[in-house]
Amino acid sequence: MKNRHLTRALTAGITAAALCGIVTLPATAAETVTLVDPGASPQTRSLFSYLDDVRGDGILFGHQHTTSYGLTFTGADGLKSDVKNVTGDYPAVFGWDTLILQGDEAPGSAGSTTEQNIAALDDYIAKAHSLGGINTLSAHMENFVTGGSFYDTTGDTLRAVLPGGAKNAELNAYLDNIAAAADGARDADGNLIPIVFRPWHENAGSWFWWGAAFGSPGEYKELYRYTVEYLRDLKGVSNFLYAFSPGSGFGGNTEQYLRTYPGDEFIDVLGLDAYDNTGSQAFLDGLVADLGMIADLADARGKVSAFTEFGVSGGVGTSGSSPEQWFTKVLNAIKADPRASRSAYMETWANFDAGQHFVPVPGDALLQDFQAYAADPFTYFAGDVTGAFDRAVDTTPAQPLVHIASPADSARVATSPTTIRATVQNVDADRVYATVGTTEIELSPGDGLWWSAPWDIPAAELDNSTQTLAVHVIVDGADVLTDSVSVVLGPRPTFGPGVVDDYEGYGDNTALRAEYVSYGANTLSLDTSGPSKALRMDYDFATQTYTGFGKQISGDWSSFNELALWVKPDGSGNKMVLQLVAGGVSYEAYPSLEGTSPGIVTFPFVDWRPAPWDTANANRRITDADLQAISQFNIYVNAADDGTGASSGSIVVDDIAALPGVEPPPVFSDVLPGSPNFDSIIWLHDQGLDDGYADGTFRPTRPETRQDVAALLYRYSDATWVPTAKRPTFLDVPKKHAAYTAIEWLAHEGLVDTTLPVYLPKAPLDRSSAAELLWRLAGSPEPAAPEAFTDVPSWHPYGKAIAWATETGIIVPTSATKFGVLKVVSRGDFAGYLDRYDHRPTPLEPVVLSDFTDGTHGWGPIGEGTVSSAGGTLTIGAASPDGGWFGFGPSVGDWTGRTQVTFDVVSTTGFDTKAALQVGSSWTWCETAQVGWIAAPTADVVVDLETLTADCGAQLADVKKVNLYFNAGTHVLDDVVLH
Repeated sequence: MKNRHLTRALTAGITAAALCGIVTLPATAAETVTLVDPGASPQTRSLFSYLDDVRGDGILFGHQHTTSYGLTFTGADGLKSDVKNVTGDYPAVFGWDTLILQGDEAPGSAGSTTEQNIAALDDYIAKAHSLGGINTLSAHMENFVTGGSFYDTTGDTLRAVLPGGAKNAELNAYLDNIAAAADGARDADGNLIPIVFRPWHENAGSWFWWGAAFGSPGEYKELYRYTVEYLRDLKGVSNFLYAFSPGSGFGGNTEQYLRTYPGDEFIDVLGLDAYDNTGSQAFLDGLVADLGMIADLADARGKVSAFTEFGVSGGVGTSGSSPEQWFTKVLNAIKADPRASRSAYMETWANFDAGQHFVPVPGDALLQDFQAYAADPFTYFAGDVTGAFDRAVDTTPAQPLVHIASPADSARVATSPTTIRATVQNVDADRVYATVGTTEIELSPGDGLWWSAPWDIPAAELDNSTQTLAVHVIVDGADVLTDSVSVVLGPRPTFGPGVVDDYEGYGDNTALRAEYVSYGANTLSLDTSGPSKALRMDYDFATQTYTGFGKQISGDWSSFNELALWVKPDGSGNKMVLQLVAGGVSYEAYPSLEGTSPGIVTFPFVDWRPAPWDTANANRRITDADLQAISQFNIYVNAADDGTGASSGSIVVDDIAALPGVEPPPVFSDVLPGSPNFDSIIWLHDQGLDDGYADGTFRPTRPETRQDVAALLYRYSDATWVPTAKRPTFLDVPKKHAAYTAIEWLAHEGLVDTTLPVYLPKAPLDRSSAAELLWRLAGSPEPAAPEAFTDVPSWHPYGKAIAWATETGIIVPTSATKFGVLKVVSRGDFAGYLDRYDHRPTPLEPVVLSDFTDGTHGWGPIGEGTVSSAGGTLTIGAASPDGGWFGFGPSVGDWTGRTQVTFDVVSTTGFDTKAALQVGSSWTWCETAQVGWIAAPTADVVVDLETLTADCGAQLADVKKVNLYFNAGTHVLDDVVLH
């Protein structure tokens, strides 16, 4: 056993010697804790006490799905674990997710009922508990409006699931399943197993539909409060500790962290979620600042703090990275800080597959570093957890509480009447009423969680103004409890085409802030110091390096050519960023913050560029298609890169709108939209390959000369080769020739014949020579069929090149029967050829997904059944009577252009298989057609991916899981190959 830090004594009578070497936290007398649920089960109360006491002595290591997914074992059974296999012990914390309930993650199954999936989750929770582990449950809930995944941010879903919302009943049904799972999680003696429940996490970001951009902080708070009250008060869940983890990157800023905090009455664990792929000092400093901040908050509020989710960005597999000594760097930074080290646990994500996993396994560069992390005395694993569930712990009584559930703080009420709902707890109220100004509204108790009443709002008050709504609780004639919210009345301001905002429609700061989401720490306010209203953002960089705000927008801007706004800069020297999300790409422009003189600044769309971090779209430019699909407008201020900018400041903006402006001049005066090869010529220019002539023309009909095409291909290939031969290859291309290097490169690369003594540099390029050049540049691929044109005889030296160029669509024949062998190629024509060459589909080589030479390659049964490997084959035992699904995480997730999965059958008792693929951001399950009965050994059984629906086929760029069905019996497979 590792040497462990001495655990903190709970009473003066416990000696350090009695505790040496183990993580034992016994209680000699009942202590008292304050929990969200004063009626929590004894084991749940004990767990809270244990987690609080372990803080500072060590940190519990946790792993999501540690016994339901793995790369070092097959046939997940709730006991096998990658962590156990590489460290010798199980994690101290076992993580699960509500995706299991709907069969989207193991041990759940898409083919099982919800009840069966709940039972499977409870079985794994019970096994984890028996191994000494502490269980946590995160929640990735589907988009209840659209039916998409948790990543689908459309549909205004956060507001739709709140009390009174159109999808509140769907949320309730989901919470019912969570409650059923909580009740079914019991140990061998029938006691409820404690679970740290972490719903609605990472809401400070906007990648989930409950994120910051999709509701006000007040609405998020009510979503969390409602979740707790529904589970605790209506469903009777008593074995949950409730965790709040809004994300990370707060720079130690308490106000920013607590922006969406539901309140002490609803939270037991203060969490932080952070990923990184650098291990840089900047990341470590920010992490320590945030963990220290939440530790201080936990101490002050009687909570537990934890690093609720962490890991290497993208995992440590082939889809991620392996920053050097990452695990030990993170651990050393945490334990070296007295505040950050007071984190109860740190939990990393799941080992889904070879591409994305978060605990290193044999073959991973970070394995030894992770093992060093595990061997550190400061990290605790399951074998080190003692006494977490058997302490005698009491809870403080629940305190009187009132909060307004709807309308939430900063919410907008667009129509009348609306319903006021208020939770009143732990007090025998004689009267509950609301006030709006001088108006009193009596509330009545209902059968559910609330006192409620309709609020009739005069039409004249639905004017985008803000009202204060207060609820009062009267006991024995005294006003004992009060809660109030600010509510914006009236529909959202509407704007004309292209207008982002003119700020005239907002009555006050609350109305303004209801429309915008803040990124980072800043203060947004309505500036009324000028002749018209404007938006003001006050910021500082004490704990951050950038901050900003934004709003969702929509519309067709393709008829506009520029964006203008009025800006009052602050003279800070920092960097202002305008960001327009169009066509799914974040384009940016940069107004100056030099000086303080206000004025209108204009940015033509031709000058906007993708955000610097979006390297995949670095060469992209805004198109009309992009402007037809705008979705977000943001403004940021970044700290100056050189550190010379002011540490704080204020910017004011107004009248943000897209305008017709002036139609931008054509890139080339003789290449207008709609002209032949227009897009290809502009592409050639945007790639920096051809800037045309000095007079601003491109001359698209001018013949492409052989010397010009050599220079163009040299640039296109980013060639750096320099000729060293003493004599030129061609007599008519001397060393002083302008295209000498490019033509010599053609010869050196074998792209042109060198058997002739001349190159004819000024001669025009013909179509057959163009085909030959591009064919050789592509590596001389074999065409699918021979040439079939009357002007291309079978003996033609460029026949294969012509056949290839036409079948790939790079060069279009001049007619149905003729290729146009000797026809001269114009500059515009060759721009089209090269553009189509560049964008041709890349030939896809077969990929071996599994050859079973060194194990089962992650294959396992989905439900009942067995798998084993031997001699480079996989043996599947499918259970009677119906057989079952067997699946794996593919080593290649992008199946774009793939048409088949094949495998060899070494022996079988007979089956008719089909594939089920989990694809896309919505994690959709799609099935192929069946292959037909296989009764005997067969090579290359074909599963046809082209039988997927069009919607499924369009998502093959993101294949997450692969399942194959097998009838009951025994089947031996080999060489699963993707074609």
